[in-house]
Amino acid sequence: MKVNGHGQASVFSKKDYEKILLLTPGKNHRMIFRLCYWTAARMGEVCKLKTSDVYFRTGKPFDKITYEKGSTKTKKTRQIPVSETLKQHLQAYWQEIQPDYDDFLFPGLIEGTHLQFQSADDALRRAIKKAGLDDMGYSTHSFRRSTATQLSRSGIALPVIKQITGHSSLQSLQLYIDTTEDQVLGAIATL
Repeated sequence: MKVNGHGQASVFSKKDYEKILLLTPGKNHRMIFRLCYWTAARMGEVCKLKTSDVYFRTGKPFDKITYEKGSTKTKKTRQIPVSETLKQHLQAYWQEIQPDYDDFLFPGLIEGTHLQFQSADDALRRAIKKAGLDDMGYSTHSFRRSTATQLSRSGIALPVIKQITGHSSLQSLQLYIDTTEDQVLGAIATL
């Protein structure tokens, strides 16, 4: 668990994730959090998305979101399929915000810039505090860890999860996947 900025970010429970979204002011930040969760992307990658990486000019979301190599940690372009749930959130976001197609999806205060990571991080910290969850070890990486863990618990093969998260190796991916004592006991019980 992450304590005072040290250690590994905790995995969200579904209830805590929903509570944090509910208490997050601002449509931009809520959409950033949803994209982090539903695409297992790093928050910095999501902040740098261009509207044209996510939508057709008509406002219809693409079937895959493109994280361009210049914005990813691995410096490799990654495309993530868009689930029906995320597609609905993206359609609602387009209708409410009407983002500029030729700009960043989450524009910054200065023209031609994107919303800074620190802004999204601050919004998350405020929502976590407001939810009374500040002792849970949640951070911006909780979205990514939660997605990887949930996929693993659903029986998705590690190479598939690796493709979604963009990890450079299975070894680095495995650090993101949280296991419980019950899972360990269940595994032993199968012997």
